[in-house]
Amino acid sequence: MGRQPIFDRELRIFAYELLYRAGPRAGLPSHVSGDRATTEVLLNAFTEFGLERLLGRARGCVNLTESYLLGEQPLPFGPERIILEVLEDVPVTPRLIDAVRQLRTDGFTIALDDYQYRPEHDPLVRLADIVKLDLMALSPDQLAEHVAVLKRFGVKLVAERVETMEEYERCLSLGFDFFQGYFLSRPQVVSTQKLPTNRLAVLNLLAVLNDTSADNDDLADAINADMSVSYRVLKLINSALFTLTRTVDSVHQAVALLGRRKLATWASMLALSSMDDRPSELLRIAMTRAKMCELLAEECGLRPQESFFTVGLFSALDLLMERPLCKLIEPLPLREDIVAALLHREGILGEALTCVLAYEVANWDSANFAGMSVEAIAVANIEAVTWANAVIDSL
Repeated sequence: MGRQPIFDRELRIFAYELLYRAGPRAGLPSHVSGDRATTEVLLNAFTEFGLERLLGRARGCVNLTESYLLGEQPLPFGPERIILEVLEDVPVTPRLIDAVRQLRTDGFTIALDDYQYRPEHDPLVRLADIVKLDLMALSPDQLAEHVAVLKRFGVKLVAERVETMEEYERCLSLGFDFFQGYFLSRPQVVSTQKLPTNRLAVLNLLAVLNDTSADNDDLADAINADMSVSYRVLKLINSALFTLTRTVDSVHQAVALLGRRKLATWASMLALSSMDDRPSELLRIAMTRAKMCELLAEECGLRPQESFFTVGLFSALDLLMERPLCKLIEPLPLREDIVAALLHREGILGEALTCVLAYEVANWDSANFAGMSVEAIAVANIEAVTWANAVIDSL
């Protein structure tokens, strides 16, 4: 199964849409029924993965077929964490209206997926809490008309398949409440605006951390120069994530215990986390990417794994800094293969990043790496999500 995040207006994760995956190809295979796909998603979410690992503090959206909505298939869960999505191909009949009304009475949140408004559907819209509109299915004028009509029903609106920052900003101005799509991988570029001081300091620190000519003392001094990062390094290394038998009370000790490369990796992540003017969920995305890249390398026996982690982490620099990635990494003393992976998806590092980014947005056609099985890639994703949540909690 896969997850696709749904963001609110502040770019915080509101929910994840939980998606069926039968293999590396996108879409539902002809031999798999909608009922089976829904069943697999529910079983995997509640038993194989567990909602806490899969969703963190967010909610989950599940597509329901007609038989599930009409009660022919029982819902084996309560209404607290799961949003029920009524698929666009489900016939709107009096029986369906009655069934959705009962689900709403039971406390479930109801969403209409890929919806196109028709006046005869008003009884269903009145029962909905959320309506999702596909930008690819509606012209700009039709989109504005749909928003105007649906807002009268008091529903929350989700813009689906938002692929550029321009589309995101247009949907913001129209009054959409939530956003789903690829737009986070294409941040807005404002070339005339200077980096804020704290982001510039982070970038300078990243340069030292990734300078292979810097020795242990240089590394420790660079970390100690940023009080926030040095504090978080010591807090983290003394947390439950590290089973150390002694208390570490200096960055120099941390360098000696963890090793230069590993500490530089952690410090890079902590430096990015110190930018409190960016949504925390963007850091969670960056950390999940980094860990998943590392886990893919580990599964395939590739070295050095720190390079895979760095590629995943730095792939989100443009989101965190709101600048073109090519400009941000230009002053960093990164290896050529890391730069090629970040900018052009080249080499084995680039292949790992391509897989991770594809999995992030449920693009199954590209979510493959080094002959790994679908199951192994899925496990790497869930482990990365779990790890990122644990680290953020530790911070």
